[in-house]
Amino acid sequence: MIRRAQAQDVPRIRQLWETCFPDEGGFNDYFFAHFFDYGTVLLSEEQGVLCAMVQMLPYRLRTGGGVRDVTYIYGACTDPAHRRKGHMARLLEASFVIDQEQGRAASTLIPAEPWLFDFYRPFGYEPFFRIEKREIVRTAGGEAPRRLTQADAPLLAAVYDRFAPTCRIVRNQAYWQAQLAMFDALGAGVFGWFSDGALAAYAFCWADNVQEALGLTPAREQGLLAALGLERCTVTGCGTQTALGCIKWYDTREQSCGYMNLMLN
Repeated sequence: MIRRAQAQDVPRIRQLWETCFPDEGGFNDYFFAHFFDYGTVLLSEEQGVLCAMVQMLPYRLRTGGGVRDVTYIYGACTDPAHRRKGHMARLLEASFVIDQEQGRAASTLIPAEPWLFDFYRPFGYEPFFRIEKREIVRTAGGEAPRRLTQADAPLLAAVYDRFAPTCRIVRNQAYWQAQLAMFDALGAGVFGWFSDGALAAYAFCWADNVQEALGLTPAREQGLLAALGLERCTVTGCGTQTALGCIKWYDTREQSCGYMNLMLN
C-alpha cells in the first residue's frame, strides 16, 4: 500500500533512514532536526511493515520559459529485506501522479551512485543537471576570504544568479540561511570574497572538499586552501563535465542542461 506519512510514522521513518543511510558525521541528526517534514514523505507498506519511502521536496526551477514548480525526490530508499519487490517503482509512479495533479513541471533527483542513473532511466528520468569537479593544489599565497554569516545571506543570490546557468534551481532567502547554518554546524563553513563592497565569490566547504564554489580565481583558490588548512582539495562548481542529477519532464522539455547542487546531497 502506498500512502502519505503521518506524525506517528516518524520513528519508523527514522529507523529505515538509519538502516539505508548510516551516518557518523552528524548529518542524520541535523537533517531530522532542521529539514525533515513528514508531510513530504510517501510510504510503501506491506502488511503494516514499512518497506520503502521517498520524500517529495518542493522546489522551483528557472528555465528559459520562466520559473516552474518541480519535485525533488530525496531519501529514496528500500529496506534491504524488501528489495526487488517493486516498492520503489510503485512509489515513484505514485509521486508522478501527485506531481501532475499539482501542476508540477517535472520530477528531479540526484542518484546516490552512478549506476543508479540506469535504474531511474526506465521511469523517464534523464541526466540533465551537470557540474564540474576539479582538484586545486596549494602552491603560493592567495586572496584570503572572509567567513560568511547569516547577515551575508542576501548577498549569495547575486553571485549564484551571475555564475549559474539559466536553467537552475531557484534559491530563496530561507534556503541560503539554512545552508549557511548547516555548513557552520557540520562543515568548515562558508567563505566569501568581496570586491568594491559586493560579494564576488563564495565557497561552501566541508572539512575536506568544497561542495559548491562560484566566482573563484587562482588567487582565491589559494586563499581558500590556506583558510581551510589544506594542501589540496576537490572543488565542485557549474559546468558540463559530470552528470549530477536527473529530471523527468511532464510537459515542455528544457533543451539546455541545468544546474542543481547544495540539495542535501
